[in-house]
Amino acid sequence: MRMLRNSTWGIVIILGIAGMYGLVYLEKFSWIWMNWVVSVGIGVVFSIVYGKKYEKVEGARTYPYIATAHVCFACGMAFMLVGFIFPLLKLYSWGLIAVFISLIAGILLFTLGGIYEWNLLKWCGVIWWLGAVGMIFIHENYRALLVIPLLLIGYIMPALVLRSMYRKQSEEDAS
Repeated sequence: MRMLRNSTWGIVIILGIAGMYGLVYLEKFSWIWMNWVVSVGIGVVFSIVYGKKYEKVEGARTYPYIATAHVCFACGMAFMLVGFIFPLLKLYSWGLIAVFISLIAGILLFTLGGIYEWNLLKWCGVIWWLGAVGMIFIHENYRALLVIPLLLIGYIMPALVLRSMYRKQSEEDAS
């Protein structure tokens, strides 16, 4: 269930990146912040609603569930600070946002892979870190575009694999 939420975040962020580049193309630079506020707002609302629904269905909370919730919340706060607050305070150039976001995403996925003992997530975390290093060699205007394949590989693909595994297990349990 949590991976569905992550894949939804991946789709929301891809749409946010597309919106940002659309606004750049239209030379509406002053609206880029609104694009991200709306995109992130949609993701937050979805996460809250879906999280409450999941808690009702799931019932008892396991240690991995609690640990995952804390790690996801901590990384979500880091995403907000790195992506919005620190650039607004002019602590660094907006061109570094994608690099820092990729570092945090790598930490999130690698940690979740450790919690659930799932090597695919650990490797997805490593891919995010390699993507962050690769962004160093890309002009800052195009770094956010590299986030799209990272999201597809590092967020959406594991969610689809997990969903497939869950469906197979559900079918076996029903038999």
